[in-house]
Order: sequence, then structure tokens, then C-alpha cells
Amino acid sequence: MIIERWEHKIKAGHLDEAKNLIFSINWRRPFRLFESEIGVMYRLSADVEYESMADIEKFWDEIQSDPEYQNFLEKWQPLVISSERTFWRPIETSR
Repeated sequence: MIIERWEHKIKAGHLDEAKNLIFSINWRRPFRLFESEIGVMYRLSADVEYESMADIEKFWDEIQSDPEYQNFLEKWQPLVISSERTFWRPIETSR
């Protein structure tokens, strides 16, 4: 399993708009969205699980040609200061 993690710095005053926009699109797979609580404010993080890097590449190849995603990007980009994408591989689960 690989977790694709997106971290977004959102412009002040636009956090609710950004969250609503994320939930307005069909991402075709489950994800977990996190909102900063303490410390740096106006930050969203999303974790998406995949079986492999090939699955990640396939997903993004397919969604980038989707008109719904293109419309999302037009509305999303003015709300975001910066985004960071990282990939995580779980090592162990505690019991």
C-alpha cells in the first residue's frame, strides 16, 4: 500500500470554500481530509490509499481529462497558496 498525501495552504478566509469544493467533486476513490487545529492555520491535508505507484499514475492520467476535474481546478487554484504532494509507505501497525 502507498498513501498519497496532499497538504494545501489555503488563503485566509477561504477554508470552508476549499473544503466544500473538495467534497463537490467525485474523486472516484475514498480519501480522508484533515483540517489544521492548532499551529499553522488554513491548512488542509488529504490522504488517499493506493495499492501501487502504477495505480496512482493511472488515477491521475484518467482524472486529468475529466471536465469535472478541470472545472474543479479553475475554482481551486485561486483558493490555494501552495500544495505539497508526498508518498508514504506504511511500515507497521501498532496493536
